[in-house]
Amino acid sequence: MIAILLHGALAAGDAAPLAQRLKTESVVLQAAEVHTGDGAVFKPGVVIVLDGKIVAVGPAPPLPAGSRVVDGGSFVLTPGLVDAACQLGTFQRTGFTEQSSEVVPQFDAADAIDFYSKEFERLAREGVTTVFVTGEAASVISCRGAAVKTAGPIAARRLAAKPCVKATIGPESFRRGSFNSSPSRFRAPSVFQRRPTTRMGSAWVFRKAFLDALAFRDGRPTDEDPAAMRALLDVVSGATALRMQAREALDIHSASRLCDEFGLSFTLEYALEAGDCLDLITARRIPVIFGPLRTRDSPVSAREGAAEAYGTPRRLAESGVSFCLTACDAIGDGGLARQAGLAIRHGLDRERALRAVTADAAAMLGLERRLGRLGEGLDADLVLWNGPPFDDASRPVLVLIDGRPVFDAEKRYSKEDS
Repeated sequence: MIAILLHGALAAGDAAPLAQRLKTESVVLQAAEVHTGDGAVFKPGVVIVLDGKIVAVGPAPPLPAGSRVVDGGSFVLTPGLVDAACQLGTFQRTGFTEQSSEVVPQFDAADAIDFYSKEFERLAREGVTTVFVTGEAASVISCRGAAVKTAGPIAARRLAAKPCVKATIGPESFRRGSFNSSPSRFRAPSVFQRRPTTRMGSAWVFRKAFLDALAFRDGRPTDEDPAAMRALLDVVSGATALRMQAREALDIHSASRLCDEFGLSFTLEYALEAGDCLDLITARRIPVIFGPLRTRDSPVSAREGAAEAYGTPRRLAESGVSFCLTACDAIGDGGLARQAGLAIRHGLDRERALRAVTADAAAMLGLERRLGRLGEGLDADLVLWNGPPFDDASRPVLVLIDGRPVFDAEKRYSKEDS
């Protein structure tokens, strides 16, 4: 059973004791199961929210007298889902790739976000409350990413995630960048094509960028944009995190070699063939943002069969690798809940799958003290499911972001209450 208790809004300057405020101003959610995102489960359980923050989580206590109670059946409560690698909600149709250079770490993905996009509304309806918008893969070294909530006041939606730049070693960085034609050995490159046009070219652009940054640091002459060089030096120092988008095994190995040249730590993004490189990933302790599980994203997996790829999340967990799951730009049947469900179907423990789309994803963004779990002091981003999360028949019926309803399938909240 779930009970939602709604009371009057908090008055400015109210100095009432917390206990009294919890009785008169809090939102209390009691569910048949409360999964905190870090492995703990309460049956039944309760989450108490005040001013958009969680103030208590645990076994269900007696409900405060005089509360308005709405029964919702045997529901399951979890943290809001977090997708650590997404480009939904951006101005992709009008061009997201900065064509002036293949190295643009000084730019900010937040400037390409359309906060009015209907894609955010759809994400929220599916229980995804936070996404990290990455740079476009057509740039070898792309812009800084941005973590945003999928609903709420626009001024408050961007989050202070750890600065992160993405590099791409693979087909996306040398095929998608051409303006008018694809590279061909029968046709000379023209001014209408951006370099690089091969994997070798992508590696060269990455290597040259960091060599130029080191030269800039040492005062040696370089023609590169000083802002880009300073941004790359932040990557070298560790002030800015580095992601390497590499789907196929050969690109994962190339990413590792390139980063070794400059002593760079990095996180793998997508890494669909991580299972073929598990020894490397385990030995190097490389974090992985894995997915989405779609065979068309990897020609090798599509040719050889995707059965092994579907079992990769289980293998990553068994190897002790830090990882989370992503749906990339998929919504609906390919969305984040579906990715977790596929991982469960192929052997990943259900609680571990929940972590992979909540607590562990938040940790990848440096937001573990704010998102991804149900705990005291964390944002009240909550999802109520009408069955076991990630089962085919289960769907979110209520989604809260910062304690406010952004999706309510059964209209439990009135406009006045929210």
